[in-house]
Amino acid sequence: MSKEKINGNQIFWLISTMQIGMTILLTINPSIAVAKQDAWISILISGLFSVGLAYVLTRISILYPNESIVTYAPKILGKFVGHVVILLYVVYWYTVLAIILRQYADFISGTILQLTPVFIPILGMLLVAAYVSFAGIEVLARCSEVLGPLILLGIMVPLLLNAPQIKLHNLLPIMADNTPLVLLMGALPTASFLGDNIMLMMILPFLARPREGVKGAILGSVVASVFTLLSAMQCIAIFGQSTSSRQTYPFLNLVRFISFGFLQNLDSIVVAIWIMGIFIKVALYLFVASYGTAQWMGIKRWRIIIFIAAPIAITLAMLPRNFVDSSILYPKLVAVPFNLPVLFMLLPLLLWIVGAIRSKKKTAGKTKQLPKAPA
Repeated sequence: MSKEKINGNQIFWLISTMQIGMTILLTINPSIAVAKQDAWISILISGLFSVGLAYVLTRISILYPNESIVTYAPKILGKFVGHVVILLYVVYWYTVLAIILRQYADFISGTILQLTPVFIPILGMLLVAAYVSFAGIEVLARCSEVLGPLILLGIMVPLLLNAPQIKLHNLLPIMADNTPLVLLMGALPTASFLGDNIMLMMILPFLARPREGVKGAILGSVVASVFTLLSAMQCIAIFGQSTSSRQTYPFLNLVRFISFGFLQNLDSIVVAIWIMGIFIKVALYLFVASYGTAQWMGIKRWRIIIFIAAPIAITLAMLPRNFVDSSILYPKLVAVPFNLPVLFMLLPLLLWIVGAIRSKKKTAGKTKQLPKAPA
């Protein structure tokens, strides 16, 4: 298999750039619809969950260095259960790759390229992503290092330019009419997006120094969470929770709201920067799906799988009938009730706890076998 290596700094850029774009684009609206003016608290909860997941995945990586879930799941849970777990994640990689492509195409067709068939943006994005994925994780990591600062800047600049328009009273009252359960319900849409740092279980094995991944993975999750939090707070503070909850893409409307002297119509620039983030996300999912499938099936030339994974992704991406299917029904029926509790919470915790117990027993067994020093 691949002998490529990346470092902790590249892990940071991969995670932050992969998560930030689509999370801000698609999760602010549903969070505000549930938690209203307290949506920022819900997103804060989602961010804490994302950071916790990153920590758990890095601990597993330290227990089993240079191994992905494909190799350590059977060791931890046994061959049968381990392979069932791997199958669940393989299905997840392919379905989410397709959903990302369709959500991207729906966004492009509905905003800047209206009346364009969704197949065109899907094919265009997948071809570019396949080229980078074929080059390997090192090239993809370098792309994230180059594009990452631009992507963060594309989120930061609109936030700064809109700062004078903030009306803090729109964020009040805090928790006046929302129970903790409502706040948790509001956290679910964002958590289902920020939880896709689950991809760490496939990219941490490429680290030259496994312990470097802890800082990079956690900081990447923190940055994505903080920018999502700030974006949601500003949408509520400027538009109010009632208006924001009725907007499909609140942050895009926030960008269009900018009118600062000669600075107007910045949405096309910001959309172009967002596309960079979606490109990193699609390329990473395609790489993980192809590499993980090849590793699971024992195929050494993993790049061959890209030529199979890409057509599968296109086919699945064309199945949703419209925006409602891909961006509302899929999160509601699959991402929140299954991906989040099972793939992002239960299985990582199970792998960490059982793996830690097995590792301690193995260490204790080796200690007992050591010959005693002569008296």
